[in-house]
Amino acid sequence: MEYTKRLFTIDRKDIKVTIDLGFDGENLKLDGYDIGKTVNDIFGDSDYEYSITISSENLPKLYEINKVAIGKKVELINALAVFLSDNKAYSLFHDYLKENGIEFTSYTYN
Repeated sequence: MEYTKRLFTIDRKDIKVTIDLGFDGENLKLDGYDIGKTVNDIFGDSDYEYSITISSENLPKLYEINKVAIGKKVELINALAVFLSDNKAYSLFHDYLKENGIEFTSYTYN
């Protein structure tokens, strides 16, 4: 991704979590990755990946509701990071996009 902001991280013996938000070309993407014993205890597999992608044609509304000029990618990421810098970033972002009628694709894998 061309510009990425780390939203959340945990680095313990039993679990490692990283959640990033950034632009992949003109699409905005939240990427998360959890790995470790705790993940295995919950999901039966040692790693869990998840992402949300908003394609470029669905971004204008996201810029508008965050009061950021269209195309100001870093400003948009920083505005979203205010409430997404949390271990629940995937769920928070998913719900936020649904509530605001912004189309996105999501992916989870474990």
